[in-house]
Amino acid sequence: MAGKNFLSRVVTPFFVVLKHVVNQPVTHKYPYERLKGFDRTRGRIVLDIERCIGCGACGWICPDSAIQMKFVEGSKVTHPAIDFLKCSFCGLCVEICPREALKMTNVVELAEDEYRELVYTPEKLSIEPNLKDILPMMKYELEPVITPRKMGYSRRRIEK
Repeated sequence: MAGKNFLSRVVTPFFVVLKHVVNQPVTHKYPYERLKGFDRTRGRIVLDIERCIGCGACGWICPDSAIQMKFVEGSKVTHPAIDFLKCSFCGLCVEICPREALKMTNVVELAEDEYRELVYTPEKLSIEPNLKDILPMMKYELEPVITPRKMGYSRRRIEK
């Protein structure tokens, strides 16, 4: 019994190493490769100013107090401004909006050099995020491929 235990302690690590040598790594080279966002990814919020009626329901329901209603030049009503430093991306503001003026995108890249740049005014919030501007060095988009035996990624080259 002791010999078998000793043998399994010596041989088992070799099988573990061999398994990892044969399989491809799961890591990807961000920002050159980016995982494709799923349809239900809670990413950056976008505002459609034309649809917004300024009811303030989004600011009222926000559990993080990340939404403040602000006036936009040329508009008679207030529109939401979001502080993404406070936002937890819960999506309650998107769900409660009666006119569906707020929507979530699958873009999760929100890094900025200055904290104050993460406070999005209604004008900045209404601009749809473009991945080519955010990640100019991105060359591939990875989409997960899950089979019963393993998980991997399919690569799709991004056109410039």
